Amino acid sequence: MGVFLFLTIDQGTSSSRALLFDDKFNVIDVFQKKFKQIYLNESWVEHNPNEIFESVVSCCEKILKGRNSKKILSIGITNQRETIVVWDNKTGKPLYNAIVWQDKRTSELCNNLKNDGLEDTINKKTGLLLDPYFSATKIAWILDNVDGVRKKAKNGQVCFGTIDTWLIWKLTNGKTFATDVTNASRTSLFNIKEMQWDRELLDIFKIPFHCLPEVKACDDYYGDTEILSRSIKITGVIGDQQSSAIGQFCFEEGDLKSTYGTGCFVLANTGNKIIYSNKKLLTTISCKINNDVSYALEGSIFMAGGLMNWMQSNLKLFKNISETSKLASSVNPSSNVIIVPAFSGLGAPHWSPNSRGAIYGLTQDTGRSELIHSSLQAISLQTYDLLEAFREDFESNSISLSNFLSIDGGMIENDWFVKNLADITNFNILKAYTKESTALGASLVSGIGIGYYKGFDNIKSLTNMSNKLQSTIDKNLRKLIGNRIYGCLLYTSPSPRDLSTSRMPSSA
Repeated sequence: MGVFLFLTIDQGTSSSRALLFDDKFNVIDVFQKKFKQIYLNESWVEHNPNEIFESVVSCCEKILKGRNSKKILSIGITNQRETIVVWDNKTGKPLYNAIVWQDKRTSELCNNLKNDGLEDTINKKTGLLLDPYFSATKIAWILDNVDGVRKKAKNGQVCFGTIDTWLIWKLTNGKTFATDVTNASRTSLFNIKEMQWDRELLDIFKIPFHCLPEVKACDDYYGDTEILSRSIKITGVIGDQQSSAIGQFCFEEGDLKSTYGTGCFVLANTGNKIIYSNKKLLTTISCKINNDVSYALEGSIFMAGGLMNWMQSNLKLFKNISETSKLASSVNPSSNVIIVPAFSGLGAPHWSPNSRGAIYGLTQDTGRSELIHSSLQAISLQTYDLLEAFREDFESNSISLSNFLSIDGGMIENDWFVKNLADITNFNILKAYTKESTALGASLVSGIGIGYYKGFDNIKSLTNMSNKLQSTIDKNLRKLIGNRIYGCLLYTSPSPRDLSTSRMPSSA
């Protein structure tokens, strides 16, 4: 175990965790606490902000109990990004539940803004598409629909923030009202070129400037904790997918990672270049470390591990996720059962919020093994579709994309899935240094912020990834895939499109 320790708060969509890393990147301790998911209807998803904070404090205190606080140098925070919280800055009381990134209630508002011809302006300033996924329309909805909030906001009594901002404000007892550049870049309010809140965007969404937090670098100082049993400096804040990229050591232009949690998030480092996608990928800030800003392209699949949870919880097809690898491997690779997991619409590169899930190719011989096989394969196939979009965008901008795909998340423990992912994507798969790479990223950022690590070059010199390579490509399997999944994706959309637009190889 290393000499010094770093506490990381990993605040996710379904649970909060606190982890303790030593200075050799080893996990020393971890505590997790789930919290309630509030589904008001099929498209509204909320969290209780107080419950989130209480879960964070509970996990942190369990970490701190009986431990020498002098060895804990700093706290890093990583979080679900687009989820928004609004609270009274005098009382600290939330004025509404947190509206979660999955929430689709602002679809009509997004469509109205598109019809007004505003999407291009928003895209050029923020790198984002006009979609309910991002924070701005959620804030606008709260201002327009929750009694008294707009009046309070006008009077300077309201704070709006992503989850990191809420946690920092609470942990510092209201002394720090701030966010980092990565979380700010997911709001549709932050100009990624000028690196500041954009007045024109604030006017578009009718959001008061003074209700938004100060925007800091990822490795900045965010204050000392005053709520925990011990005072610790907060010196690292970064959104979860950017944190995962750092935790997987994707420091160089062209480096590529994919995280398989509830959803799947693919992020590719574009260095100091802002690249606007022709394939509906998102342009975002990767990080700001040591005053250097780097950018990334990002694509998301809304259902990955969430699909397997549905198979387990709703269909009762297996008791333990560990069973799925064996069950999937028992199925003939030529099985024609296709599952399209568009439970919450389709993410990149389609961005079809009204698409819905479907199962194709059922026969009397279809059983649980075939359904599990097709579910795992669907995640690989959608990843392929995403990676082809990345490849085309990088080629059009004369940037080399790595042929290594670094992966993390709970699903990478499934050996069949990892092999299938390599088979279908034609990428060399590199498993993460640790399954806790998202939390590790925030730990590394806080370590840089406190001055323990000098930067990414220093961190990379301390690691060895050579033994993590996963092979390989099964060309025979790829030939069986065809464009079946993409064809099914198209026909789950409200407006079916020509199958000729498929990115799947015609020879497959």
